[in-house]
Amino acid sequence: MEFTFIIMREDIADDILYKHFFLRLLNDLEPTVTHSSQDPGYAENPINAFHLIGRFVYKWPVVFANILCEDCTLNEAALHLNTTYQTVNRNIQHWPDEYDVHASAQALLRLRTFYFFDIEGAIDGFLFGEHCQPLSPSQALKLIRVAIDNNMLHEARLWCEALLARLPFTSFQDESINKMAIFRILATIYDKAGMRRRSTEILSDFTQLGHNEIDKEYEFYKNNINETDEKLDIPLYTNEYDDHYKQLCRNNRKPLSEISRLYCFLKPTSIPYYKAKVEIVNLKPEIYIFHDVISKTEAAYFRNEAKKRFVRSSVEFNEGDVGFNIDKSDVILQDEPGIVKRATHRVGLLTGLATKWSPVMLNAEPFQIVNYGIGGMYHPHYDSNEKRVPDVFNETKYPELRGAGDRIATWLYYLNDVKIGGATVFPEVNTRVPVIQGAAAFWYNLLPTGETDKRTLHAGCPVVIGSKWIGNKWIREAGQMFKRPCDLHP
Repeated sequence: MEFTFIIMREDIADDILYKHFFLRLLNDLEPTVTHSSQDPGYAENPINAFHLIGRFVYKWPVVFANILCEDCTLNEAALHLNTTYQTVNRNIQHWPDEYDVHASAQALLRLRTFYFFDIEGAIDGFLFGEHCQPLSPSQALKLIRVAIDNNMLHEARLWCEALLARLPFTSFQDESINKMAIFRILATIYDKAGMRRRSTEILSDFTQLGHNEIDKEYEFYKNNINETDEKLDIPLYTNEYDDHYKQLCRNNRKPLSEISRLYCFLKPTSIPYYKAKVEIVNLKPEIYIFHDVISKTEAAYFRNEAKKRFVRSSVEFNEGDVGFNIDKSDVILQDEPGIVKRATHRVGLLTGLATKWSPVMLNAEPFQIVNYGIGGMYHPHYDSNEKRVPDVFNETKYPELRGAGDRIATWLYYLNDVKIGGATVFPEVNTRVPVIQGAAAFWYNLLPTGETDKRTLHAGCPVVIGSKWIGNKWIREAGQMFKRPCDLHP
């Protein structure tokens, strides 16, 4: 739709009251829109996605308001584009708004704290070695304000310092954003961090310029300095950057002594000619990767079916805090014909566990297909019901789950490749499982005693570039008594 507006801008503008303003706006958008329309992976980059959402929230509404205003006469081109606009409106569930801009900014900041990408490089249009759109000073300030609102003061300071360093070299023209404006925001950051003396030092050079607002801010910071509580530096919250979960997301931290004991093998199944390619990525507890177990056609079917009915998912911790994740999930029931049944049967064939559906009782839950977008993640959690509240697969909604027991094991299909990020990590055992299309991860959630194996605490790392699709199959205790017998000793 964006590209259609651009290529027809001259025809549309003929009867528009503010023709020169309208054409200038569309001409400014032309390079970006042309590039995004020709690159299928444009929106997979988080900075490009931030640009795209911003255009639909801040710039295109101005265009629509000029074309579709009550006093405007619509020529043939404008009528055609009005029809296109109305069609798009009917076919999308949610038009981007300020909330989406804020969420995309939060996603970018989250990625920064997880993966430590270079801020100056991001402002210049480089992210993890890939080209993207440069960030304008106003967009960088939007990120800084979101960081301040989320009390990420150390991160906000880093973005301010990077913007100050790159401001002389930016090609964006914005008279309202200059060195003085950025220093005022930096002074605000230090004030919130309890460093008002540093705030006064930053503004002291600007007090001679005759700006009343700066003089008032300077006097406020100066008069509220508390020598007793004055901080020496902005507190760097360790959990924000360096908890073990985030370190594993960045790279594999398993010691070489453990890596040397890991191996691959061919696992026999009940079908003599069918053997699985298995990689052991952790020994205690055993965590496996089964390679080449779902085809691209099957994976595409799961993705397409899931797109029809997305909902936002969440995880609730024992402390009662609910952390909403930037993902969408859907349930595909096992009685759907063809591909779903075959994928379920394959899980049982490869694991040796019962996965059949029965009208009376289930051995395994229906597939849950999850899509993680940019910055999408899942905080550390357990899959066993002992350690989590009932979720979409509860006994009220699915009565056949009654008596099925706890989630003894997890099977996780990887339905696509992810360029950067998205690994599944197990912080308690230093294990990192990368996203590999066509593969599946498998592990037991319960000890032989039936208790939760606390070593299986796991998380989904944020997606940096791309989109992550997975298919969860949670296998229940019912029907597994002879396949994985109980034991009083773990």
